[in-house]
Amino acid sequence: MARDGLRSHLSGSVPISIAAHLVVLLLLLIIPLAADVALPLPERGIPEFVRAMPVPPPPAFVPASQRPATPTAPSTDVAPIDAPLTIEQEVARTDPQFDVPIGPPGGLPAGIGDPIGTAATVAPPPLPEPPRPPSPVRVAQLPEPPRKIVDARPVYPDIARISHVEGTVIMEAVLDTSGRVTQLRVVRSVPLLDQAALDAVRQWRYAPSLYGGRPVSVLMTITIRFTLNQ
Repeated sequence: MARDGLRSHLSGSVPISIAAHLVVLLLLLIIPLAADVALPLPERGIPEFVRAMPVPPPPAFVPASQRPATPTAPSTDVAPIDAPLTIEQEVARTDPQFDVPIGPPGGLPAGIGDPIGTAATVAPPPLPEPPRPPSPVRVAQLPEPPRKIVDARPVYPDIARISHVEGTVIMEAVLDTSGRVTQLRVVRSVPLLDQAALDAVRQWRYAPSLYGGRPVSVLMTITIRFTLNQ
């Protein structure tokens, strides 16, 4: 029973739906036709912004043999072929491009680092002397160590010999430019042997030491070993 009622209900609503759709379509089609609507007329011709100038025709081709000859001025930059009969002396002239006087031969052109072009005629300033080394110079800085030319052996003190004292005395000495020992001090001391070592070293002489081709004073270390002969 329910199916029959549903079927009868659907069969009655379908024609009504179809009729409603037809009415809507007729209204959409008839109303525009019945209204007084003025359609725009189609424009004739091309708008102004589309128009363009026609492309000019290409120039007529003329063979090279029929073209008129163009007169050319003689070039002044070409080197002469014939040798001149005489050679004239050059005079001061002006550069035609920059209107700058040209300097003497061998110098810079005027205006390029030299207002009158005389850089070649002026002697360059003398080079500064190399800096003198600090005085005195250590032995390690010399190309060759000092060379002893006068030697004096130390005298073993009697009190040290009687006491059987041996040892090494280390001293720091300063040599002047002539090689003489001018300053002397004990760095490592042996009390009974220091004076004998100082007296001997003060008599030593060395050849002048050179640094950069010049004689210099030298700071050096001197070691004397005292040993008893058994």
